[in-house]
Amino acid sequence: MFLRQRDMEDHRNAVPEYGINTSTYDWSVRVFRQIKKLLKVRITLHGSPETIDRGQIFLFNHFARFETFIPQYLMYEARKVYCCSVASAEFFEQEDSVLAGFLREVGVIPNNYPRLLPWLAEQILLGRKVVIFPEGGMVKDRRVLDKKGEYSIYSRVSMDRRKHHSGAAVLAMGLEIFKMAVRRAERHGDRQTLTAWAETLGLENVDALLSAAHQPTVVVPANITFYPIRVNEHILSSAAELLSRGLSRRAAEEILIEGNILLRNTDMDIQFGTPIVASASWHHWETWLARWIAPRIRTIDDVFAITRHPSGPKERLLAGRLRQRLNIVRNQYMREMYQAVTVNLSHLASTLIMHRAQHNQVEIGRAQFFRSLYLAIKYTQQLPNVHLHRSLQDPDGYRNLLEGEHTGLQELIDTAKASGLIEIHPDHYRLLPKLLHEHEFDEIRIENVIAVYANEVQPISAIADAVKRALSAEKTLHPTELGDLRFDDEIRSWHWDLAHHSAPGPSAPTQPVIATITPRPFLLRPQKSDGAGVILVHELLSSPAEFCDFGERLVDLGFYVLAVRLKGHGTSPHDLKDRRWEDWLDSLKRGYEIMKSYASRIYIVGTGTGGLLALRLASEQPKDLDGIAVISPPFKFSASGPMAPLLRGTNILLRWMSRRTARPFVEWTPEYPQYAYREIPLRTLYELHRLAEELEDVLADVECPVLLAQADDDPMLAPESASLIFQALGSKKKFLRLVHGNRHNMLVDDIGGIRDIVIRFLTEDAVANRA
Repeated sequence: MFLRQRDMEDHRNAVPEYGINTSTYDWSVRVFRQIKKLLKVRITLHGSPETIDRGQIFLFNHFARFETFIPQYLMYEARKVYCCSVASAEFFEQEDSVLAGFLREVGVIPNNYPRLLPWLAEQILLGRKVVIFPEGGMVKDRRVLDKKGEYSIYSRVSMDRRKHHSGAAVLAMGLEIFKMAVRRAERHGDRQTLTAWAETLGLENVDALLSAAHQPTVVVPANITFYPIRVNEHILSSAAELLSRGLSRRAAEEILIEGNILLRNTDMDIQFGTPIVASASWHHWETWLARWIAPRIRTIDDVFAITRHPSGPKERLLAGRLRQRLNIVRNQYMREMYQAVTVNLSHLASTLIMHRAQHNQVEIGRAQFFRSLYLAIKYTQQLPNVHLHRSLQDPDGYRNLLEGEHTGLQELIDTAKASGLIEIHPDHYRLLPKLLHEHEFDEIRIENVIAVYANEVQPISAIADAVKRALSAEKTLHPTELGDLRFDDEIRSWHWDLAHHSAPGPSAPTQPVIATITPRPFLLRPQKSDGAGVILVHELLSSPAEFCDFGERLVDLGFYVLAVRLKGHGTSPHDLKDRRWEDWLDSLKRGYEIMKSYASRIYIVGTGTGGLLALRLASEQPKDLDGIAVISPPFKFSASGPMAPLLRGTNILLRWMSRRTARPFVEWTPEYPQYAYREIPLRTLYELHRLAEELEDVLADVECPVLLAQADDDPMLAPESASLIFQALGSKKKFLRLVHGNRHNMLVDDIGGIRDIVIRFLTEDAVANRA
């Protein structure tokens, strides 16, 4: 087989001036990089960069006009690859325009170009990537499933619903057949044809052609998700109204929605779906037909002509089978694309609202709504292969739902109220009929953002199941089940903080910063219990790991045991330097709420700073707190101890230094380095000082039984540290124990029998007071 010279010349003459000018492409990337700094949209490309290397055809859903430029930029930033894409022919109507010329030089080709698919296939063989939006246009309503549950979208042209475009599947199949032809020529030693093809494609040599032909044709579906979607006015929409009173509804809607995305803090998450290998979906006899056609391929255009103008029975048979196979592949990559949505809080809230509206449950109590939404989050977190937005990953972003508060959710509710979708009453919400009304395609993003959010996750049926489960469970949830879920939040919070604060920055500590023993919080349940629980609160710079042995002893005695992790601990000093003492107290308060799910009597045992926090919580007189044990409270430090030189500047000056020092840490040698950080943030010392000052004013408010214990030769504390607290306490039942020893954190090695002292307090002294 060989390629005739005339065919080659005709082929070259047919090639228009489309392609990639790498200088223009690089320049445009630099310009966009600068523009991106001015925008408020936060763009994140998730997934492995190797997916970009492996993939050849990348598919994205389409919700906003500007997003058509984003995938190419991100892939260039990640792997320095050049991408081609398809745009509407309207941008090329004036061929000599600046815009048309620019688009041609950065790899954009009009969708009506006669050689569209062959040209894209050639670019892939040259090592470029192809970006396609298979929806064909913006899907403003995010509705991609019809009443039968099949994929279809609204077409502005036909004013009706239609199937998604299958061009990407045609491109993948055609490219794979051409690769078969190349591999066949290689097997037959047809060097002349291979050389001609390599020259026609613009490849350096035959080896480059063979290398491309031996790579599988891989389609990578991806999903672009925006959060939040805002519909309130911004500066661009106001300016547009002033400049043009005749602005169309469509243009005004797009300026409003997309301007809010660009100019107000918005997350743009891009997730890769499971890559699809084009040839993997073929039956063996389809592969045989394709190989039979391969010897008749003279140019890459011949491949794509088969489906349009098959000339023989086998070609017609192959064309028919390919058309069926194309629909299968199309549905496969559309499913993967929609399954890759980044699920956020508004998705779940909107699905919950729409479910109740569709079942004519038009009133929902505020407390019930917030509690159901919290449960929906927890059940969604358990789903496999679902991508979660950070609003559902970091518990700090959603756990106050149980207290009936959430800033992001309130923004959604306020928008729904302004749009006439929901009425807000003091103790409940009323869902209005407009929620279920049909809206014009160019109005729905403004008129019913709730439906847009719900439509976006509708293809993930497990989301609807999680919401239904939450609505049902909200009524019957046992307290211990809620406790388990809240404790799971503490574990997730540790993982989140560890992932986002463990990477060192410019001022990275020189010593290891993470404990050698797992610093995660832990919850122990006794085999038998009389309803008592103990919360363990660790020392500053340490972690729950210091309580492992003592916790096991307590659970053997019948106590529920929860070792909390104070915020900023168990991760990195870089995490701790941004935390206030109030954050540490909030950690203890969350632990207290968790323990209330298991125990009717609650005790707190705190070491060092953990003890100060226990006293601070006790000053608020929570009704179920039966006593606290405070070990080595850092209320007053020894003038000759290791902390003395650090604390001499513990005032406003120290806070000023912590913010302006290039390296806001000081090295530290902990008593137990397997549990603790080896550097102290300067800000942390300031926060410790603030906590002690705050505590001094409220010690008289502590009324529960208190055990205070301190070593008589504590290397850090002044001898009177614990006694100063003892004298100021308002408790009628209080105990002060001086233990012989020279350790600060006595519980770790049970210095002076301190564990027995604490246990006696928990089982006898505090109980006697309660009786």
